[in-house]
Amino acid sequence: MYNTLKNESVMKKYFFIAMLFSAQMLCAVNVNSIINEFKDADRAEYVSVPWILMKMGHMFMDEEDKDDIAARINSVRVLDLEECSARVKARFTKRVASLNGDGYETMVRAKDQDGSVQILVKEKKNIIKELLIVCGGKDDCALIVLKGNIRQEDIDKLVQQETDKRNGRK
Repeated sequence: MYNTLKNESVMKKYFFIAMLFSAQMLCAVNVNSIINEFKDADRAEYVSVPWILMKMGHMFMDEEDKDDIAARINSVRVLDLEECSARVKARFTKRVASLNGDGYETMVRAKDQDGSVQILVKEKKNIIKELLIVCGGKDDCALIVLKGNIRQEDIDKLVQQETDKRNGRK
């Protein structure tokens, strides 16, 4: 009889742990759930370029571009909610605010009276595996997801090129 009570107690503990884990999974916010929730919203625009199309595009790159950041991107997804209602944009802004807890680290955050822009990354061994650009505000809401193997020096090079262009050096 003691073993039966002990087994029931152990089973209750396992059941409780399983329920907690299930509840946590249901509440988890990730990029895929956000895209799936909003891509079919009225007047939303969604574009996905999967890895197979990206690889085909890489075949047409010039030799000097083979080491460019574009060659390191495996897939691109863009969700644009600019034409959606204010209610949809508010819901989107609230949902993306919780992405920091999903293994992403904030690289850049900028905010003004019109909205905010965040760049979040997931890294593995100093290689950016996923880069998110999140725009939220009254007028412009968008989520851009880049997956690949992006090195920090690729981003530094891109920033330098854009800085040079803005300063009229190229």
